[in-house]
This record gives sequence, structure tokens and C-alpha cells, in this order.
Amino acid sequence: MTNGTTKARILDRAYQLAGLYGLQALTIGQLADEMGMSKAGIYGHFGSKEALQLQVIRYARALFWRNVVEPAEAAPDGVPRLWAITSTLVSYSADTGLHGGDFWITVFHEYASRSGPVRDAVEATMNEWMRRLEDLVSCGIELGQLRPCDPVQLAFEIQALFSAGGQQFRLCHDLKAPERGKAGILHRLKQLRGPAFPALTG
Repeated sequence: MTNGTTKARILDRAYQLAGLYGLQALTIGQLADEMGMSKAGIYGHFGSKEALQLQVIRYARALFWRNVVEPAEAAPDGVPRLWAITSTLVSYSADTGLHGGDFWITVFHEYASRSGPVRDAVEATMNEWMRRLEDLVSCGIELGQLRPCDPVQLAFEIQALFSAGGQQFRLCHDLKAPERGKAGILHRLKQLRGPAFPALTG
């Protein structure tokens, strides 16, 4: 998502480093060394470590939405779009996982027990993602693709399977883990299939 500007290149490298080591480990000095710049040059773009962290979160959110959420908009609403997101996210995790860390897995764990503006920004991003899953489940129910169920509960279960697949992939180098998570999501959707349940491929 770089646009060729110095700030965009800094954010891109900061995003990569934070995926590996966390946002707390990210420093102006480290970025200056990585980018071959002075600390003052990095500081001039952000002003503080916290401002840098917040902009990295916004950058990561934009990347995720562009690469995972927006491509699924071409699929029909409800379960087909939910499945499109699932398929894209599994491929995205496999592409970005072992060799570059996974930004969201890292920061969700890093900030679960913290407080402050950075933690609030991480939580807001997770809440936005969960609402997206819940909305797709609700739409699937309205369209008769799924039987009546609690969208919040089903979204929670789907995210739990995403998380388990990502963690096993990254920690244990289990290359099949993301696909196992995907298979678990498909099984759960089929358990709740309604009269208009679509054929799912991919």
C-alpha cells in the first residue's frame, strides 16, 4: 500500500516490524536505522512513538480491508460474501504469516491487557471486524441462507476458528492449520443451513 512517499515507506516497514515484534518494541531509533534516516527525520513525520503506533494501526487496518474485506464485496450478500471473506483471509494469512509475522495476531495479544489510546485503536479495529461478520450472518438469516441463530455467537465462533488456524500456522508451522479453520467454519455454516443456503466453493 505504499505510494512512494517517505512516510508511506516508513509506515510499511513499521507495519512489518510490528507484525514480528509488536508495537511496543517499535521505536523511532529502530526505524531510523532500518530506513537509513536520522531520528529527527522519522520524528518529523510522526511527532511521538504513540502517534507512530496509531498511524501504523490505521495503515494495517487499511491494508486488511483492501486485501480481505473489499474483494469479497463482489460476492452476493450474506453467506456467499462471508465465505468469500473466509477464503480470502485464509489465503492472506498463508501469504503473510510465517515469513513476516501477522500484525493483528501480534497486536491483539500484545494489547489485550493494556490500556490507553493505542489499545483503544486496536480494540476498535477488532470490534469493526466483528460487526462485519455479525452483519453478514444477520443478512444470511434474513435471506433464508441460515436458520435463525445468534449472529454475535456465530461471529465469535468464526473468529475463534480464524484465530486458532492463524496461531497454529504461525507458532507450530502447521501449514494445514488455516485450511482446518476454514473447514471448521464451513462445517458450522452447514449445520445452520437454511432453505436458501448457497453452494460454496473455494
